[in-house]
Amino acid sequence: MLTQLSRLNLQADGQYATDQELQFLEDYLNSAEQRIRTYEKIRENESSILVEVETKMHELNKNNSLFFMGQHEKEICRRDRQNAVRYSSAAMLINDLDRLRDGLLIWVQTIVRAVGYKYFVGTHYPIIQEVIKQYLTPEEAALILPALQIDCTILGA
Repeated sequence: MLTQLSRLNLQADGQYATDQELQFLEDYLNSAEQRIRTYEKIRENESSILVEVETKMHELNKNNSLFFMGQHEKEICRRDRQNAVRYSSAAMLINDLDRLRDGLLIWVQTIVRAVGYKYFVGTHYPIIQEVIKQYLTPEEAALILPALQIDCTILGA
């Protein structure tokens, strides 16, 4: 939304925006109530979602069979999971996946590549998507899943 507003500001400089150029605002306003409800539901269930994701990741990586995770790495992953859910939820709320991608994910991608956790991210983020869907209606999930899929695509690339 913020990215689209910036583009509109540049495109409509000194003139009125067309109906077509304003369509994204109408679309956003029509979905704003549901976006807020979805955001609130994720916020209220964040700790349960994260515990369930961690449990599933632990099952997947029993005895460090996929990748070694010491206590320090586990703490970093917990923090990163929480940030992923929070930043993705914020991007969904304001309907600005470009801002999520350009403002955060490209930077985090550099770190993921540097520490060699691409494979971990590729297995991890689909689990976040799977778990979060259990806490949401299909309509709510349809709002947040694109942000989580971008997380997975960019960080796992």
